[in-house]
Amino acid sequence: MERKRWFVFVLAFAMLLAGALVGCGGKANNEQAEATVTPIPTAVVPEKPTYKVARGTVTDEVQFTGRIAAVTEQELFFRVDGMVAKVNVQQGDKVKKGDVLAELEDSDLLNQIAQAKVDLEQAQLQLKNAEETTADAKAQAEINLAIAQLRLAQAQAQDPAPALKIAEVNREKAQIAVQLAQNAYDRRAGMDPAGVGGSGQAQQLQQATLDYQIAQAQYDQALQAQKAHDLDIQILQQDVKSAQLALAKSSGTVDPVLSQQVAKAQLVLDRLNGQLADAQIVAPFDGDVTMVGIYAGRSTTAYRPAIDVAAPGALEISAELTSDTMQKLSIGQPADIVIVNYPTKEFHGSIRRLPYPYGSGGSNTSGTADEDRSTRVSIDDADVTLEKGALVRVTVILQKKDNVLWLPPAAIRTFQGNDFVLVQEGAGQRRIPVKLGIKNADRVEIVDGLKEGQVVVGP
Repeated sequence: MERKRWFVFVLAFAMLLAGALVGCGGKANNEQAEATVTPIPTAVVPEKPTYKVARGTVTDEVQFTGRIAAVTEQELFFRVDGMVAKVNVQQGDKVKKGDVLAELEDSDLLNQIAQAKVDLEQAQLQLKNAEETTADAKAQAEINLAIAQLRLAQAQAQDPAPALKIAEVNREKAQIAVQLAQNAYDRRAGMDPAGVGGSGQAQQLQQATLDYQIAQAQYDQALQAQKAHDLDIQILQQDVKSAQLALAKSSGTVDPVLSQQVAKAQLVLDRLNGQLADAQIVAPFDGDVTMVGIYAGRSTTAYRPAIDVAAPGALEISAELTSDTMQKLSIGQPADIVIVNYPTKEFHGSIRRLPYPYGSGGSNTSGTADEDRSTRVSIDDADVTLEKGALVRVTVILQKKDNVLWLPPAAIRTFQGNDFVLVQEGAGQRRIPVKLGIKNADRVEIVDGLKEGQVVVGP
């Protein structure tokens, strides 16, 4: 029922609409409709801003942000890629120089180091034994030489020459006694040839002859002893020379191969220890851990900042600046500082350090992983408690001019590299080229082209 009512309503509405259209068409045929003119509104011309040339102070300055940091602060990192095995510290912990702060997985490396230590100990033991053997041989050779020299000296001290001289004198005395006895015997024989044989002169001659023979034998014996002594001296001299040669040989160096083996084993161990050091982060000084960016069980890459350690004591501002900014700065430049936590108060300081090559700070070898690229600003008169990591804004005035003409940067126009302004003159405007000086975000120095009080029309 409702659907039928809806259909009748729509049909009636359609018939009424058709009748209205027919009526309009008839009127259009009988009467000429008059067109209604719609007026076009006048376009609103926006009023352009104007600026008055003023006189005052214009500065050229650099502004940048930084954070409060310790004067001595260092980013630490692994020097090799790997999986983090241990992180021994947390942010805020105090550490001592030499503390191992974190380690990579290095079980295989530790095994290699243990084996390298064994190899080094074996090589050192072999070298030590060889050195001791050489030292013992040298000591024995020195003893043998000393003994040979003593024996030679002893033999030289036992000179048989005096005994030979005594024997020679005794022989001569015996010979004289024989001659005297012979003369006595001859005189008796001349007086009593028959009785000389049993006389005392005959007995004396016989005794003198025997004494001479004994003296001659003693002399011969002493002469033989002299010759034997000379031969003994020659033998002992040769023994000394032989002992000297033995000592010279024992004084030679140990087999160089053994020393080379020790050096090689030491190099292997040093290389492995170096690899172990690369897989560890060690505190470079006493201080506080200010950042930990690694976790046990996660991989990390070489030279990626992992842990920051700051030495206790004085604080300053650390900022990472672009090359363009650092080129404008120099060591010792004054700086105005605003700490975000104290925005209404301004502090003062100076540029303390710029990284190489803009200053002498950080590493002097550009591009190394250890290079500290931060710019450091000292804070001279901070009378508030500074917090590490607090954000600050730093302003460094590069140049300042007082009592100069200036306009805001919005008033300056540029076309094809030439600067100009439009000066309001009565109802018109005149284009005037200008020469600009120093500028900042608020003011531009007008060096030439305008006068104080002139009104400039903005773009």
